[in-house]
Amino acid sequence: LHLVRRAGAASARGGGGEPGFVDGQGAAARFNEPVSVVVLPASGEFVVSDYDNHALRVVTLGGAVRTLAGSGQPGFADGQGSAARFNSPMGLALDADGSVLVADFGNHAVRRVTMAGAVSTVAGNGQAGFADGEGAAARFNSPEDVVVDKEGTMVVADSRNHRLRKIQGRQVTTLAG
Repeated sequence: LHLVRRAGAASARGGGGEPGFVDGQGAAARFNEPVSVVVLPASGEFVVSDYDNHALRVVTLGGAVRTLAGSGQPGFADGQGSAARFNSPMGLALDADGSVLVADFGNHAVRRVTMAGAVSTVAGNGQAGFADGEGAAARFNSPEDVVVDKEGTMVVADSRNHRLRKIQGRQVTTLAG
């Protein structure tokens, strides 16, 4: 099933049930394995991690779908909009500044995306491993989810390292496991 549904709503908001990578209105839009959704409190729109399209997509309350960042091709690159690359983005969290934090599963990194589509890497460098450290010196192995508290501390489910990791600023430490 390749639909994005609003909690409690019976009608499809975006996606026509067939996989693909198409921006558009309602059923004309296409996703390929949407796995996580975060609601933007100011607008009620939501951001979707489109796993097999290696992109983040925005769905409006009216059902219009647009790509926020990523191009449909896997890769590891910070940048603006379609110039940025993800590799199977999974869990999403909304940071206090309104940006979206992304557990970039295939890039073994945590990424930040502004609502203007600017992508930057918080921690990790695209290589799997296990290391505490700052920014690109830290290593994850297939992070699946991320949450953030009101102080901006992130907790990452580092799935193949079987650990919970904590990020404060850009400093990564092991919380548990």
